[in-house]
Amino acid sequence: MKNNILYFVLLTLMLASCSKKSYTALIEKDAYATSHTTKYHLPKNVLKFEIIYTLNEPRVKKGSFDEALLTSSTKVTIEDPIVITKILVADPSNTFEIKGKQLSDRFFVNRGEDVSNPILEDTLNVSFGTLEASKKSSYSSFTDSSIEAEAFRSIEEIKNNLDKIKTKKEADMALKLITLFKSQFKTLNEDFQPYIKKHKVKYTIVIDPSELYSKDGNWSNIEGNTFYHTIFPEHIFKGKGILSDLITVKVTRPNVHLLQEVLSSEPIEGIVYRTSSASNIEILLNDYSLFNDAMTLAQLGQFKTIAVKDLEKHKSLSQPVVLFKAENPENQTETPSIFKEEVEQLDFDSSDTIQDSQEAILEERKEKLKNIDLIIKSLEKRITEF
Repeated sequence: MKNNILYFVLLTLMLASCSKKSYTALIEKDAYATSHTTKYHLPKNVLKFEIIYTLNEPRVKKGSFDEALLTSSTKVTIEDPIVITKILVADPSNTFEIKGKQLSDRFFVNRGEDVSNPILEDTLNVSFGTLEASKKSSYSSFTDSSIEAEAFRSIEEIKNNLDKIKTKKEADMALKLITLFKSQFKTLNEDFQPYIKKHKVKYTIVIDPSELYSKDGNWSNIEGNTFYHTIFPEHIFKGKGILSDLITVKVTRPNVHLLQEVLSSEPIEGIVYRTSSASNIEILLNDYSLFNDAMTLAQLGQFKTIAVKDLEKHKSLSQPVVLFKAENPENQTETPSIFKEEVEQLDFDSSDTIQDSQEAILEERKEKLKNIDLIIKSLEKRITEF
C-alpha cells in the first residue's frame, strides 16, 4: 500500500515538473492544435518586386495621318526604379507544436484580434544610378527599321576596322559599301515624322529567394552556394511588344550549421526558433549590377532552442525570437501568394515624350549621317594616298 502511495506521489511530482517545462516537436502544417498545445510557424522572408515596364510604340505622322510605323516593332524597356519590399511571413514548412508549459500570445508577432500577417520590412528603390545614361536607349533605335539598324551596325564595323584597310581595292570596296548603307537611311522631311508613344505597365511578383521554381516569366536554379532567380515576363507582352530587359537576382547562402536534431517529430525541451542570417543579394538588369549588398533572410538562419523562462527574461538572445502563431485553417489570414503575378495598366500621359522623341530622333539621325559623312571623307582620303 505504501509503495502504491509513493508511486502516485512520484508520478504527480513528475507531471507537475513536466507541466512547468515546454517541449517542441515538428508537425505537419495542416495539423490542428489541441486545447493543451500551441501550434506555431517559424518566419521566412519573401521579396516583392514591383517593376514598371515601358512599351515604346513607334509611330509616324504623314501629313494629317498618324499611324503605326510598321517597319519597326514595339520594344519593352525598364526606365523607372524597381521597388523591392522584403516581407516577413509565416513559413508553413517549419511548423512546431508546444506541449507542456505554453507561451502567452505576447511572444507571437501576430497576436491580438487584428492579426498582423504578413509584416512589411525593408523597402528598396533600385534605380540605375550611374548607369542611367548608358541604360537610356536612343529614340531612333526604336524607329529604325531592321534594314537601317543592320546598315548602321555595318557602318560601325567599317569605322572600327579602317586601320586594317591596306590596299586601294579594299578602300574602294569599303567606300561603295558605306555609300550603299547611307542610302538605306530614310530621309526625314515634313511629311515623315516618326515618334515614340509610351505606355506603362506595372508588373508585381512575390518570390521566395530560397526556393527553386520554374514558371512562365520566372524561374530559378542553384549553382554551388548561390541561388539565381530570373524575372523575364515576356508572356504578358505577347502580341504587344518585344521584351529584352532581363532581371537576375543572385542570393548567396550563408554557411550556417543547422541543428538537425531540432528538426524532429520527437519532442525536445525548449522552444525552437530560428536566427536571421545575412546573405549577399545582387540584382542585375541584363549585365548591369543595380544593387549588391547584404540582406538578412529569416529562412537561411540557424535553428536554436530556448527555455520559456529564458525567453520571458530575454536571456541569451542576440536576436529577437520571431514566431507566428498558427491559426486553424478557417481562421488563417491571407499571406502574399508566392509567384502570383499582378499586371496593372498605369495612367501615363505620353504627350510630353512624343515631342521629345520627335526632336531626339531628328537630332540622332542627323548625328548618324554626320558620322557617316566623316567616314566617307576618311575613306576618300585613304584612296588618294594609295
